[in-house]
Amino acid sequence: MAFEKCSPELIMKRLEGVWHGQGGGSYPEIGEFDFLENIEFKRSPKGFMRYSQSTTSLQGSPMHQELGYMRVDEHSGSLELLIVQPTGIAEVLVGEVMRDGEDFRFELNSNAVATSPSAKEVTRTGRYYYLENGALSYQLHMEAVGEEYQLHLEASLVRSEGN
Repeated sequence: MAFEKCSPELIMKRLEGVWHGQGGGSYPEIGEFDFLENIEFKRSPKGFMRYSQSTTSLQGSPMHQELGYMRVDEHSGSLELLIVQPTGIAEVLVGEVMRDGEDFRFELNSNAVATSPSAKEVTRTGRYYYLENGALSYQLHMEAVGEEYQLHLEASLVRSEGN
């Protein structure tokens, strides 16, 4: 089989719960780093999904947080992810969900990126998620602060017990 487009509703059902794992990142102005990550997807009775994410250093110091919502565009069948970060960055990402049996991937690219006056310049983002063999992994690509579009973060997560 090969990956084929499917309803975003399928991935939202499979994502619900808390995921944790480890990742790493790099960017020219900040160098390389590793992190521990927690992501929670929580379904709303109105059909959208709340998204919350936090990372710490391997020693437990807070690093990053972001909040948002995942929803389905009923007209186009696309998946939308709306994210805001306390660093003054807001992303609107859109993409399709693909399925091959029990494996899924959804590649979301920025439709818009907005920054507050005090935030670093970010002009483009892409978040590429893979749900394979019960594990969730992703890559985040970014074009920011005059650098070309490139890989910034990647992580592998597993569902927390009790979810």
